[in-house]
Amino acid sequence: MIGSADVAAARDALLGGGLAIVPTDTVYGLAAALDSPDGIDALYALKQRPRSQPCQVLVYTERLLAQALAPLDQVTARAVRALLPGPATCIVPDPTGRYAAATGDQPGAVGLRAPSMDGAILELDIPLLATSANDPGGPDPAVLDDIPVRLGHAGLIGLNAGRLPGVASTVVDLRHVARGEPAMLIRQGADPVGVRRRLQSAGIAVAEQ
Repeated sequence: MIGSADVAAARDALLGGGLAIVPTDTVYGLAAALDSPDGIDALYALKQRPRSQPCQVLVYTERLLAQALAPLDQVTARAVRALLPGPATCIVPDPTGRYAAATGDQPGAVGLRAPSMDGAILELDIPLLATSANDPGGPDPAVLDDIPVRLGHAGLIGLNAGRLPGVASTVVDLRHVARGEPAMLIRQGADPVGVRRRLQSAGIAVAEQ
């Protein structure tokens, strides 16, 4: 399983403009450091992903999640807190433009992901730009061996957390909850029933797109 030395090596690679294969609580992802233009360019090129297509901002620690929520209004932040850490991607406003590298053709909004994990992976305390480590439209990887050769064998460090569920996160649009509109489930992935329940427990109505 993942050790501190593995995480340190991945962190050094990411901060140096490289990429890494990282686990979440649902699938394995391909990641670059959010503050590394070279790494982000490399991620889009390797994934063969158009720059107009958004990626997630992935954070593992409470410190980074709190930083991401600080500019948000209280209602939106409460909705995110109901879901994260957990198997959801929360689409939220990006009022400061901090996450512009991840927004693609949707400026002003970002998909925020904070998986529920413990252990040494929490030492990867830098914000990441991430996407599933699969071919476009291909199955989401549950183990490192599921990752396409052109991604997983491109000289990247892979942090092996064993078998994951292999189901992508549930995506929830929270951009308009502050004005009383419901949260919109725009992709039902991991635990959609639990996502609905947690939002409703926080006083947030839920609808489907």
